[in-house]
Amino acid sequence: MRVLITSISAYGHLQPLVPLAQALANAGHEVAFVTGPELHPRAAATGLTAFAAGIDPGTGFERLAAMFPDRPYTRLAPAEILDWYLPHLFGETLAPALLADLRPLVQSWQPDVILHDSWEFAGPIAAASAGIPSVSQTLGIRFDDSMIEAIAAAAAPLWRQYGLEPDPTAGLYRHLCLDITPHGLQPDTSTLYRHAIRSLRPVAMPPLPGETLPQWIRQRRERPLVYMTLGTNAGTNSDMAMFRNTIDGLDSLDIDVLISKSGGKNLISRASLPDNMHMEDYLPQSLLLPYCSAVICHGGAGTTLSSLALGLPLLILPQGADQYLIGDLILAANAGLRLLPSEVTPSTMRTSVLALLYEPERWEGARRLQREIAAMPAPAETVPLIEQLVATHH
Repeated sequence: MRVLITSISAYGHLQPLVPLAQALANAGHEVAFVTGPELHPRAAATGLTAFAAGIDPGTGFERLAAMFPDRPYTRLAPAEILDWYLPHLFGETLAPALLADLRPLVQSWQPDVILHDSWEFAGPIAAASAGIPSVSQTLGIRFDDSMIEAIAAAAAPLWRQYGLEPDPTAGLYRHLCLDITPHGLQPDTSTLYRHAIRSLRPVAMPPLPGETLPQWIRQRRERPLVYMTLGTNAGTNSDMAMFRNTIDGLDSLDIDVLISKSGGKNLISRASLPDNMHMEDYLPQSLLLPYCSAVICHGGAGTTLSSLALGLPLLILPQGADQYLIGDLILAANAGLRLLPSEVTPSTMRTSVLALLYEPERWEGARRLQREIAAMPAPAETVPLIEQLVATHH
């Protein structure tokens, strides 16, 4: 079986797909990634075949600005961000660019099935055009029915462009949807397509060859380690105030703090950090998180789910996309705390982190979600679902 995996060119989109891709390869199937030029080297570093296609989100934002010169996206309230960007950026901008490269690639590589991340809407169109099934994998929270309608409307012209009847779900539930979010965190928003949804355990991407942890993590004295990341998107990990408030709030505590700038700008000099603070570039969370006692993050689904898989309580500092919703869900699940950007001060950071570290009875939700994640089917257990789909389709 040949499996073509399509992904938005961003860490948080590509990396959750890698464990299932490797499980498929381990089962003897031929697997290839398709992603933008920026993430193509990382996809190739997994050892699987990788093709560069489409455009990166940065180029997508430039095209979006040209499409909407009055810049309505700069005036969005937090609750409006996801509703606006999903159809316009992902449906109307990134999908057409990827589809132009993807259709000839499908014709030449001839996959039996296309697996795509749930924010990538060209994959199911290319699959339908080639007469093969498609499978979506969620990155976090599933979209509600009204959001699916908006995405489907944005993608409909692309379906018609290739002589296809538009899919009412933009292809998300065309055949099979693999959902990596545990039920206890997933709002039950989509009521029409439950028959197509199956659970898949979220697994942190294994380290690539050469990726290791710095020696100080293994050699440090016994005290809590708090990990802070605002993701790999330069638009969300470059807010100096967030990092500065964290440093000023936690500098006198008897803990270690690891700040990952994840490819962002050098906002703060390492030499100026207090003794208990450490700054690193991107580190593989599959190696790092087992050493941690709590996690401060932007609410990106990858970091959030990887932390919950280990029962780690979270402090969510939402920056955009679906992160405000994830922060609300973490709070409601008693799995951590959430601070809105206007609420972040040295004092609130200190109080919140102390609560995460020293009030464990409050975070039963994190341990409950950890148990739920552990009970979800592993990637290797999910491979037969895809095999059966392809066999049935043929």
